[in-house]
Amino acid sequence: MDISSPISSVIPGVPGVILQVLARTTQPLTGSGIADLVAPRWSRAGVTKALHGLVESGLVTCMPAGRANLYTLNREHVAATPVLELSHLRATLIDRISAAVRAWPTAATAVYVYGSLARGSGNSSSDIDLLVVRPRHVRESNEKWSSQLIRLTDNVHEWSGNHCEILEYTVVELQRLVKRKDALMLSLRRDAQLIAGQRVRGLLEPR
Repeated sequence: MDISSPISSVIPGVPGVILQVLARTTQPLTGSGIADLVAPRWSRAGVTKALHGLVESGLVTCMPAGRANLYTLNREHVAATPVLELSHLRATLIDRISAAVRAWPTAATAVYVYGSLARGSGNSSSDIDLLVVRPRHVRESNEKWSSQLIRLTDNVHEWSGNHCEILEYTVVELQRLVKRKDALMLSLRRDAQLIAGQRVRGLLEPR
């Protein structure tokens, strides 16, 4: 899945990126405004050509405004609902991961998503990064615990096509990283999002 533009997994190329942009707002956008949002990945000429095709299909509405044209997603179009659902695939994936870890027989202390998925950046080759906080009473070698992690990495790959990387620590181990001012903690504090369990207070909050 293209993390920054999930809809592109189904509608590839510049049309998908344009629909992703228009799905995120009800405000009309000029063609140049759309081109600025998708630059430098896509050229202004490519955006203009794709917009013409989307307008012809009826999925995008074009309204003249002086010398410019204003574009909006036609939310009355029969394809608008699928487009809107596709534009929210990142949130759907996070919700699915959250539901999976909440159903674990051996509950995690906390599970965070961080990195490109948390930020909404990256592309189809980006990893899905998770921080799993293991309960103090569960050993790392516990087979039931390990099988949960393996199953989750397999599931995430099936759900998205992206590889899943899991960092596994106990609260005590995280505290050691904080004391060492480990660079990992800076990354986690910047964009980690709690998706299951209880927030590890005093460790991941920005300072």
